[in-house]
Amino acid sequence: MSECSRMSTGDRLRIVSEAQTFRPGVLGDYDSVKDFAIVGSDGPAGRITWGSYVPGESYLVVTTGRLRRKHRVLPAGAVVRVSDRSVFVGMSRAEIERLPVLAHPEAALGDETVEQMINAFEREASLSIKL
Repeated sequence: MSECSRMSTGDRLRIVSEAQTFRPGVLGDYDSVKDFAIVGSDGPAGRITWGSYVPGESYLVVTTGRLRRKHRVLPAGAVVRVSDRSVFVGMSRAEIERLPVLAHPEAALGDETVEQMINAFEREASLSIKL
């Protein structure tokens, strides 16, 4: 049985809420982080090309790759800090590469994309709970 499937309903709801909300104060004085670099726990991972800042519905779109650009949906809760036009996240570059892909940075998120984003965040949260 996976760590995610052993979580209580309360833990799952908390993680869903945390995934779609920026941590208090993490954005500092920035209204937007569009065009900022994204830095994973193991180094540079791409550039932010779009974002939603609505509490409970927040996410960033990270464009990765040089030749084959992919637009990936990053949960707002993964953002650890913002400084010097860089957004630092608690995910590795490999984990970012496994996030759901959008056809276009400003494309609307479908229910399946939101669920995939939350599941990626939930996997990371379950690992940190385990530690």
